[in-house]
Amino acid sequence: MSESEILVWVHILAWAAYFGGQFAVVYMLIPAAERAPDEAHRRASLIAGFKFYNPFSLGMMLVIVITGAMRLTDLKAEMKFDYFAKIGEPLALKLGLAFLIIFLQTYICLGLAFRIGRQEEIAEHGDGEPFTIDQVNSILARIRAMVWVTIVLTAVTVLVSLTIVRRATVDAEVRTRPARAALLADSPVEPAARARRVSNG
Repeated sequence: MSESEILVWVHILAWAAYFGGQFAVVYMLIPAAERAPDEAHRRASLIAGFKFYNPFSLGMMLVIVITGAMRLTDLKAEMKFDYFAKIGEPLALKLGLAFLIIFLQTYICLGLAFRIGRQEEIAEHGDGEPFTIDQVNSILARIRAMVWVTIVLTAVTVLVSLTIVRRATVDAEVRTRPARAALLADSPVEPAARARRVSNG
């Protein structure tokens, strides 16, 4: 397996891990916390879950950005002058979607989920009051809504990525066919083969 193929696989696996993490929040973390026997255990469950989810999701986004940028550099070198003409529009759309996902994910992790655990620490030190049940419920509702937005945006980003791959592949085929035809035309074997076909006909 080449370095380029490894890079693509790491990029895809990072997207899959991030995508799965979003579903885990909606269908595992929050429902599991809701089944806690009391509010203290519910908050403890949420804080423990988000302590893993926050760095994991942001870390996967970092891997996606790095591997995506490296792959784009390779693709630009391969396509040369056709780079912007062939994939410029879907690439701009993908980068815009990626920026929006990063922004929303940062808001989910640092602007919402992190606040639950941080406020508990503040209350334990006597520097403030813990969030009320309604406040926690409001934060969870916003987290759930934002997570679903990122899921939809991620799906759209994958579709745009497939468009980029399809255009890049078509470009590669167009370049390969004339090159092969030129090689065959210059080969001394090809005229002889054509002569045999004519005589046999």
